[in-house]
Amino acid sequence: MHSKNDKMYFFLVLTAVLWGGNPVAVKSVLGEITPIMTVLIRYIGISAILLSIMFIKEGRHALPPKHQILPLILMGITGIVLNNGLQFIGLQYSTVVNCSLVAATTPAITAILAVLFLKETMNKKQWLGIFISLLGVVYLVAHGSMEIIKNLSFNKGDLLFLVSQASWAVYTLLGRRVMEDVSPMGVTAWAGFSGAIFMGIAALYEGVAAPSRLSYDTLLSLSYMIIGSGILAMNWWNTGVRVVGANRAAIFTNIIPLAAMALSVVLLHEHVGWHEIAGGIWIIFGVYLTTKKTRAVRTA
Repeated sequence: MHSKNDKMYFFLVLTAVLWGGNPVAVKSVLGEITPIMTVLIRYIGISAILLSIMFIKEGRHALPPKHQILPLILMGITGIVLNNGLQFIGLQYSTVVNCSLVAATTPAITAILAVLFLKETMNKKQWLGIFISLLGVVYLVAHGSMEIIKNLSFNKGDLLFLVSQASWAVYTLLGRRVMEDVSPMGVTAWAGFSGAIFMGIAALYEGVAAPSRLSYDTLLSLSYMIIGSGILAMNWWNTGVRVVGANRAAIFTNIIPLAAMALSVVLLHEHVGWHEIAGGIWIIFGVYLTTKKTRAVRTA
């Protein structure tokens, strides 16, 4: 069991790395496509590819059980429409720094909801791990400057960020229950399909037209968002939630800004100082405490 968990932790780290590279891809795409159309194209691609594979392999068995259709629709609303949409809208009123700081609350929100609704249990060491990892994210985003932290101001954009992260926590918890009957690939596919329908309705309401021509860079970025940070990352995420529990999987989201920082050094040749390194160490140590094997923790 432990070796299975260790393997899953590795894939959850890869998930965080892929999601850490997503902002670079999104930034490239948004120069040519609107946010709504970006999300719509991404999840049409994800669901179309996965559903095609599933129907070829399983035929009618690829269809979800009737009693899981509503939860899958709710996953599409919370994990795709609200999580993506509210972040984009929030960025119109607030900053990327605030978005990253609010996103660091996701593990705590998920853990609390998992304890309340899924009866998952956590010991003091795991709560300490979440807290240390949260501090690491704050320190990393603030570049070790107390002045940045002192001068932070919060507005309605930050409230939207918070609702966005709570929506992702709900998506995660719903997925844990749905995966009692549906495979992680099926959850990713059908939730993505549901989200794409709602994003399509939003696109029609906004009068957003499909782009006629796209540059090579945009097509490459969209491919990454569909296959890399989409199909692979979301499948590994859903599998991780099923294998190690919602609370333990959630702590890996704090690796995302660390992964983004590392990728910016490799791809964009940005400078990283000791403040960023210290923040990264905090995050990794917090993740270690939260995922450390212990007999005192069990999942109901």
